[in-house]
Amino acid sequence: MAQKGCVWRKGNGWFLKYGENVNVNGQIIRKQMCVKLADYGDRYRCEKDLDELVAEKMAGVRQALKCPHSSDSFVNYVEQVYLPFVLRTMKASTYSGYSTYWKRYIEPRVRKYALRDFTVAIVASLLKDIAAMHKLNTDTLTKIRSVLSGIFTYAMSEGHFPARSAADNPASRARIPESGTESTRTVAAAFEEVQGYLRALQVMPLERAAVGILAFYWRQAR
Repeated sequence: MAQKGCVWRKGNGWFLKYGENVNVNGQIIRKQMCVKLADYGDRYRCEKDLDELVAEKMAGVRQALKCPHSSDSFVNYVEQVYLPFVLRTMKASTYSGYSTYWKRYIEPRVRKYALRDFTVAIVASLLKDIAAMHKLNTDTLTKIRSVLSGIFTYAMSEGHFPARSAADNPASRARIPESGTESTRTVAAAFEEVQGYLRALQVMPLERAAVGILAFYWRQAR
């Protein structure tokens, strides 16, 4: 018989206790979990008022039981499962880019989460935190979201993340925060600037040649 969870009120909050499989050092064990469902108030005055919230949460718990990897630490999953997949199947430059975004922006902020914990709200909050801390432009934030979306797309396709369709990918539906600055338009260097670069690189022949070739092709393309 499927568990229904136990609801109770404590102070100004309503809480739900239920059993869940958790990955501890590579072993799946059963643990008692407790989450806050809602604040006590006009909308939620008695236990019956929380029926929909309980049903939604427990449906997610039951779905997660079908995905053993969903209880994995998100950090462990990305570093031990997803990034090795990227290394095996994609270009070296793609792997390098994904790894950089992961280590610099994402990994420090997701250490407390299991794979199954992620929702659209959590991803959106993560992007807001990254934007506020690093002052990134919209293009970079979009790339970070794309990396997260790729992680969940892979996990969903492998049956590791509980989802019924592509629409359940929590990253693809997360909004890019408004704090993201506009991307700066790239402006080609003027002829005088190129001459300055070439003079500065006189003792570095390979680099000087590379700059000269790029400048030549740019002028031909105009």
